[in-house]
Amino acid sequence: MNTQEISANVNDISLTPTATEDHSKLCEIWPTVKEGLEILVTFIKNPFVKLSINAIIAAGDAIMKNICG
Repeated sequence: MNTQEISANVNDISLTPTATEDHSKLCEIWPTVKEGLEILVTFIKNPFVKLSINAIIAAGDAIMKNICG
């Protein structure tokens, strides 16, 4: 699944009830986590690992749009 598919299907990503109830900490730290993942992916050679990290970033962005506003 590519990043566009993840964004288009964000409503199909199941979240725990806690994620939607108490998400302020996650919304606060996501930009830093995302920045770290973006730096990390530049050091990785394995294409599967790079794709996985990029998928995590895409899923995180999509989820943050839904729960953080």
